[in-house]
Amino acid sequence: MVRSDADMKRRDFLKATGAGGTVGITALAGCSGGGGGGDDGSSGDDGSSGDDGSSGDDGSSGDDDGSSGGGSNLPTYTYVNNAQSYNPPRHDAINLIASQFDEELGLDIEVDVLEWGTLFSRVSEEYDYSFATWHTFFVSEPVTELNNLFNSSNTDPGQGNYSGYTNEDLDEMMGNYLAEPDVDTRIDQCHEIQQTLMDDVPTMPITHMPQTAIYNNNQVSNWEADLANGFNSYWTMINLEMEGDNTELKGYWPETLSTMNVLGHNDESKHVYQFNMLYDFLIQLNNNAEPDPEVSLATDWDRVDETTMEYTIRTDHSWHDGEDLTAEDVAFSYNYINENEVPLYSTQSQYIESAEVVDEETVRINMSEPFGPFNLGIANLVPIIPEHKWADRDNPSQANISEPVGSGPMMFDYWEQGSEFGMTKFEEHFAPVSFDRRFWRVIPEASTVWENLINGELNYEPFGRIDRSLDQNQDNENIGTQFNTAATFWMFTSNTRQEGLDDPQMRKALVETIPRTPIVDQILFGFPDPGFNIVSSAFGPLHTEDITTYEESVDAARSRLEEAGYTWNDDGAIQAPE
Repeated sequence: MVRSDADMKRRDFLKATGAGGTVGITALAGCSGGGGGGDDGSSGDDGSSGDDGSSGDDGSSGDDDGSSGGGSNLPTYTYVNNAQSYNPPRHDAINLIASQFDEELGLDIEVDVLEWGTLFSRVSEEYDYSFATWHTFFVSEPVTELNNLFNSSNTDPGQGNYSGYTNEDLDEMMGNYLAEPDVDTRIDQCHEIQQTLMDDVPTMPITHMPQTAIYNNNQVSNWEADLANGFNSYWTMINLEMEGDNTELKGYWPETLSTMNVLGHNDESKHVYQFNMLYDFLIQLNNNAEPDPEVSLATDWDRVDETTMEYTIRTDHSWHDGEDLTAEDVAFSYNYINENEVPLYSTQSQYIESAEVVDEETVRINMSEPFGPFNLGIANLVPIIPEHKWADRDNPSQANISEPVGSGPMMFDYWEQGSEFGMTKFEEHFAPVSFDRRFWRVIPEASTVWENLINGELNYEPFGRIDRSLDQNQDNENIGTQFNTAATFWMFTSNTRQEGLDDPQMRKALVETIPRTPIVDQILFGFPDPGFNIVSSAFGPLHTEDITTYEESVDAARSRLEEAGYTWNDDGAIQAPE
């Protein structure tokens, strides 16, 4: 029987999970981790399609159309999922959503549980998936990121548009926004962009995740977040205060780093949070998302004209190896990244023509086309690298870097792959940190992390895991927590290259079927808010609530599909319109 609304869905959800919380969700989903397919992607006992594409016990899809409406079968869809040990709440939420699509809409869904790095590559580089969900981190300038995610020219593998969504009108809107120097005009343009995306929903926020600081309050205090990286930001680190005689900032991550190459990583947060402290950038932001000359490599800047920026550089700064950092290094960094077409910075490079040294303290950056939010979208993101270390490297994104040399507040100390990474304080930095050393240990299990946080073996939780352990331990006398509105969310993305998912009505029905409120209430213990807009309220006036919104209602989803010509066969499997 079809459930009629979100309240009914919530009662079913609570009945399924019971007092055990998320334990019952995996069984409810009947997918990987709960008696279904494992890491090899094979089918489980839930009757979902196996590798041969044949029908399962529920008859959701098969070789015969079996249709009472005369339509054709839709393909089996693959929802990629992280392992339960990596992120248990998200693992359970994906299984729940997959079961809703199967049981309520009659789609044939296969959940494929993958190691995180493999999952990330499958989606963001290979585009080999149907549905994906992860924690999306937006930078301090949202349309720069949206342009990378949804521009029609970025749809080839590895170019950034992993949803495959194309819309020439949206391309024009985003292009106009990025070229516009006037802030007030950009606000109106950003509102129009949000409405277009939320009407077509190539990506939908499932939950708006908070910025989360979790720490041992006996050892460290004064947590201040910034918009882009929350409590893992440069601003956070240079403002932290150590308590008592503690001199080490001690964190963890559930998996190891994969590289020490600032130009060759995959933009995962585990790398970004390290390199943001190892390297300087022309512009750094304060906790109001404003460029702050007091903590930036550039002490002043000026827009000469619509395609030219000039920056005044500190002349008394050095690299970690003692060499002077000069205006030549800054110009080299921009030209080198641009000329070598470093994939990680392709979004920024498309606006860079060249950089040149004006005098010993001034660098001029020439744009290839006008880019309005230059400081937020480019100068804040491109690392400054030492010419004397990089000039002879021909393929920078593939370089094997064992001991990186930067100029940021922290210096490389050691990297024990698979177990720990450490940095030490750079005493000569213009915005120093208060701790002598920072390390991250690889600890996959949340229970071990919390034991170490409480006893002081760790003193902060950079991963920001929101789960049962946080709910149970946040009131411990040794634990401090802070939560801010964030620019981040759990996304639900459809691969619009696949049959059926290219239909906006199908995507809207999928969104209406996702139990966003129960996921927030039961899987995430009420910490985030249900998702509704791709541009968070954390972006201030750039955010608008005047957008298309969606019910949490299977009835609404099925009615939408019926109106679009979809039917269901006698076994409940959905059939595409004739």
